[in-house]
Amino acid sequence: MRCFLLLGLLLTSPGLLANVFKCTDADGEVVFQDRPCSGGDELQLDMLFGERQHDMASSIVQGSWCEVGTSRVLGGTLYRDNVVSRTWVFSEHQMIQHIQQGQRQDTFSYPIRQVPGQFVVDHPTFGSGQVNWQVRRYNEQELVLAAYGDFTHLTPGECEMSLVTTN
Repeated sequence: MRCFLLLGLLLTSPGLLANVFKCTDADGEVVFQDRPCSGGDELQLDMLFGERQHDMASSIVQGSWCEVGTSRVLGGTLYRDNVVSRTWVFSEHQMIQHIQQGQRQDTFSYPIRQVPGQFVVDHPTFGSGQVNWQVRRYNEQELVLAAYGDFTHLTPGECEMSLVTTN
């Protein structure tokens, strides 16, 4: 119970989020702390999905963005999904996604709560308002979002959607 209380305290204290260590002593006791372990097994938890960047967003995300791919770490290998095309369109209180997979095109609209540097999507698909999306990079060339332990990379503008018509 103490571990859960300590972990809860660490998760709600912004100043402590950058360095959290999970320590296991020789007796198997697990402790979460803000400094490296003195002995036994150690695992450093990255509560912010990587180091905070100085170019963190100071304004809310707006406009159309084409999803380029995802990565496991902020500067890591980018994995692309060449089957699905996603355009994210942000306004202050709404996010719209245009998704194309083959000939199928869908548009979804989600209410969001947004403050500079982060937003929450109020929909079960995105965690029902419980998942905080961190804006890791936001400038004229790129938007990088962190949630669910991954990074989503976007470029400005809409993705090319191929329109298919049948006669």
